[in-house]
Amino acid sequence: MRQIVVKRHAAVLEEAEPPVLTEENPYRVLVQVRYSSISPGTELNLIHNMEVPDGFKLGYSASGEVVAVGSKVTDLKPGDFVACYGGPYVYHAERLSVPRQLCVKLSSDRWLREAALVGLGSVAIHSVRRIGLQFGETVWVVGLGLLGQLIVQFCKQANYRVLATDMDPARVEMARSFGVEAYLANDERLDEHIDRFTEGHGFDGIALVAHSHSSKIIETSMEKLAFRGKFVLVGNVPIEFPRELFFQKEADFVIARAAGPGRYDELYEDGNVDYPKAYVRWTEGRNIAEYVRQMEEGLAKIAPLYTQEYSIADAPEAYVAMHRDIGKTLGVLLRYD
Repeated sequence: MRQIVVKRHAAVLEEAEPPVLTEENPYRVLVQVRYSSISPGTELNLIHNMEVPDGFKLGYSASGEVVAVGSKVTDLKPGDFVACYGGPYVYHAERLSVPRQLCVKLSSDRWLREAALVGLGSVAIHSVRRIGLQFGETVWVVGLGLLGQLIVQFCKQANYRVLATDMDPARVEMARSFGVEAYLANDERLDEHIDRFTEGHGFDGIALVAHSHSSKIIETSMEKLAFRGKFVLVGNVPIEFPRELFFQKEADFVIARAAGPGRYDELYEDGNVDYPKAYVRWTEGRNIAEYVRQMEEGLAKIAPLYTQEYSIADAPEAYVAMHRDIGKTLGVLLRYD
């Protein structure tokens, strides 16, 4: 089978032995992949990270058809269509062996394209849960890349009042198409817009989704946070901020990590030991399922987020194109012919 790996700081297509099911992993599902989605920021960072070894498998979000199930999987069968998320089990490859906990059944194959975005979709849902605001409160989404576009939609679903900013006019227009009040980050009247939107009190919550090598963005955005507001870091930004500003705001600073509780817990993911719903209402798996529900009920608009589509055979070209002009890229879909 073909898969995409890092070699000499480039994405390359290589042949590999397809995975098989064994009794050592009775809760696995064998999936023939139809689509997988590239996370542009994350994957380009991995490719150019000097510490990432050759052979590292790229990707963590896909959709496809079940071809076989482990001996203890009782609620999926060959022929079912699923969305699946989570490295190291999910990556860009023609066939995957995925823990049952990380698969969600689709109602039909018509959702396979949108379902391939389940990884970032469930991360966005968990990020909105970490914001944890009340009905009608205000939130500022800073950064409108692929994850930011998903977050503004789910904030709207939670009935938050959303204002969003980005440096790219096309991304601002896309957010507006979702019913969000959005502006260029360098808009000369941005302070005026924010004061009007928050009635001069500042935002109840801020989700920083931008990527930056400077921590200054935390300080400048936090200045617009309300007293006792919540600041959620989703993007990749150095964590440094003045104590005095935090002290004045008495702010809560939280991190949103991946798709929720259960992520990186091998016993949960591959051992199929779920967290009791009464104690952990929203786990990684339940957030994945919620993304599928939002998608299939038409509550989230996913198709407009794909800006490019490539055959798996042309995947290396996709990474070159992204690196050449990341500003024009949101979702990138790989198709397995």
